[in-house]
Amino acid sequence: MTRRLLRLLLIGTAVTLIAASCQISAGDIELNPVAATTATTLPAVGPVPNFSHWHAAYIVRLCDDVLDPFETDNNPLGIHSHNDGVMHVHPAFESSGYEAASLQLFADAMGFRISDGELTVPGAGTWRDGDLCNGVPGRVFVDKWSGPDPRGAVQRIFSGIDEIRYEADGELYQIGFAPADAAPVVPPASSQLSELSDLAPPSEPWVDVEHVATGEVSVWIVSREAQQPCESGFIPEQGTSQCYSRGSRPFADRDVAVSARAVDLNRSPGIDLVMTPTFRQTLEEAFFDDPANPVALAVEVDGAVVTVAVLSRPPVSDRLVLAGGFSVDSALALASRFN
Repeated sequence: MTRRLLRLLLIGTAVTLIAASCQISAGDIELNPVAATTATTLPAVGPVPNFSHWHAAYIVRLCDDVLDPFETDNNPLGIHSHNDGVMHVHPAFESSGYEAASLQLFADAMGFRISDGELTVPGAGTWRDGDLCNGVPGRVFVDKWSGPDPRGAVQRIFSGIDEIRYEADGELYQIGFAPADAAPVVPPASSQLSELSDLAPPSEPWVDVEHVATGEVSVWIVSREAQQPCESGFIPEQGTSQCYSRGSRPFADRDVAVSARAVDLNRSPGIDLVMTPTFRQTLEEAFFDDPANPVALAVEVDGAVVTVAVLSRPPVSDRLVLAGGFSVDSALALASRFN
């Protein structure tokens, strides 16, 4: 299917640190400990297991040295690296996806340890708050840019390091031990992110708030797709030129989910559903019937499709996340219909 697709849903040798080699001078970076981490006011849901494939650039810094990228390709849970200075975040399980997709899982895969006040890197030793960097006491911290722009605000995190998690594609991280006021250093691999991920801004919303707040809601599996004007048996999509035909009986909102909430999925408003057992079974059966093709779900409100989600793999849990085309208000309105 061709669409603005809704996304399912379901060290080595140290090198001298030179800010200019990271394509931006330290004076150009704003250190902001309260920098926003998402583009909406909604809670970030994190990468969807068996669907999302995000990338984040990173460096490990010890005082005035930046270490070579980790060489291991260990990948037990789908969060790993390829000796390229990039974190590849495509969780395979619920235990490593959604809100569980964390920096600690990357540390576990790469073999280093970081916690509040302590950093241990194989081959480089253990560094603790108060140890000296060129005679100046240092601290363990993580710098986090919320997006791929190295000129953006940086959140410097000293406490709660074990709670740092991936919230969107294209983040930047400096894992460091240095004086507390040391200027952030941009990971060199940040320049690669646009080649690895689609980092274009989210599409403009097209789902009408009033329509989803008051109309009758149903969900069904798509059989066929066509362009408008719609032929008999096809249903138009609001705000697009697409038409769809039903491939399954419509599920009423109360039969689709036991609960729902509006969330941020990769900087776009979305809806996080906890599916009913019957609806999840219907999805799984659709994959078994035609395992070579993805399954597309249409959300219909009063005779018009408001959005379509393409599922490339069966869900790994009872959660289903829809995003794309929503504003914050329309995501809130539609989520309320499933509760």
